[in-house]
Amino acid sequence: MNTQINENKNLPLEDLQTIGLYKDGNLNISSQNIEALLAGRRTELISLESIDIDGMQIQKLEAKLSINQDSNGATYLQIHPIYNQPQIHPLLTTQESNALINGEKNVIRKLHKSKDENIIPINIEYDNETKEFVSYDPSRIPEIHQVNGITISKSQQEDFRRGDLVELHDGTKFQHSATDSQGILSDRKRLIFSILLDGGLSYLIFRELKNLRNSNNKQSEGLSKAYNESLSKLILADKDDQQKDKTVSDYHNEMNSHHENLNSKNRR
Repeated sequence: MNTQINENKNLPLEDLQTIGLYKDGNLNISSQNIEALLAGRRTELISLESIDIDGMQIQKLEAKLSINQDSNGATYLQIHPIYNQPQIHPLLTTQESNALINGEKNVIRKLHKSKDENIIPINIEYDNETKEFVSYDPSRIPEIHQVNGITISKSQQEDFRRGDLVELHDGTKFQHSATDSQGILSDRKRLIFSILLDGGLSYLIFRELKNLRNSNNKQSEGLSKAYNESLSKLILADKDDQQKDKTVSDYHNEMNSHHENLNSKNRR
């Protein structure tokens, strides 16, 4: 998909141009992958062709992309190729690494010294597609208020930040995933999150979510009563504001636009 940039977004365009994904003001990358980059997540696997990385000519490369910051705060594009063997993580023992690789555990929590010398907890996951370990600060995950209109308890919020499975009273299951481009895995393909972001409540509609790890159960479409009621309320509220002719498709597109891990333009 070719997406036109119409806002001043914090993307390393020169880096994207170098690998052939940005040209003449256009990004040759899906909107979902753009959202993943802006949110600090990894993209899905992207096919790169005829690229030059540090003087090395590469005809074709399958890789995920993410945005990082250098010591001066400048953003740069990080390329995550598919490795032949799992990459070593300095904080993990061999037993812990194998537990993540084999799917015995979804996440392992460790203490880590940050750049400012503070000791903080971090989560470590394993990306089966690239054979890399991914670590992140769980405190940076926004606070969830509701999912499909169902209020999330403090303990469920903490479970979500730890990467543990969260189950709602209607049977809906979901968990955070740093290795997925949308940042969420669920037994439902569709979910509506209400989160606290930038001092106000924001809403995000997830579609085409991937199934839970190691799940033997078929994923449902997610068109539950709670989901449909939540979507109807959001559409009606939006119409009452100003955009009375907006379609459901337009609403979905708008709701999938911007945010760290869980993004939205429709803020209340």
